[in-house]
Amino acid sequence: MRMLKRILCLFVPFFMAVPAHATTTKAAVFPFGIHDAQQDGEIVPQYNPEDLRRLTVVVEELKALMAKDGKYAVVDLAPHAKEIEAASPFDQCNGCEVPIAKEAGADIAVTGYVDKVSDALLSLRIVARDTKTGELTKTMSAAINGNTDELWLHGVRYLWRNRFNVEAQPK
Repeated sequence: MRMLKRILCLFVPFFMAVPAHATTTKAAVFPFGIHDAQQDGEIVPQYNPEDLRRLTVVVEELKALMAKDGKYAVVDLAPHAKEIEAASPFDQCNGCEVPIAKEAGADIAVTGYVDKVSDALLSLRIVARDTKTGELTKTMSAAINGNTDELWLHGVRYLWRNRFNVEAQPK
């Protein structure tokens, strides 16, 4: 009997620490795309390498915010690199990322897009789709007035805090 009490005392705190209703949404976060108005009319657009690097920085920041929140688990899309490359850009395919995300085990597929009018005026858009239905669950955008890492990161953090993860905010 004493042994049973000791075992219970050891394990009960672990069961109490994890709420029974806690669920984690598995998210497939895809590489973001870009449209640079300065490249309109070019047969082969020459995107600014800094802008392409910033796209990666923004995606990695969104993944970090999702993982830190604990409500989301970001799935690894590396095994689907060829499919992702063939399907992109995702802003033009009307949900073609959904089957890839579903195959990767995700509940939602997250894509993004930067529309660069000039170095002073950009727009960041993030979209999430349910992998079971393909329906849009979230769509949001933010204006970015400048072309620096800090401003792009401010844009993705703003969207995370005020649009994407708004349900988690206390009321």
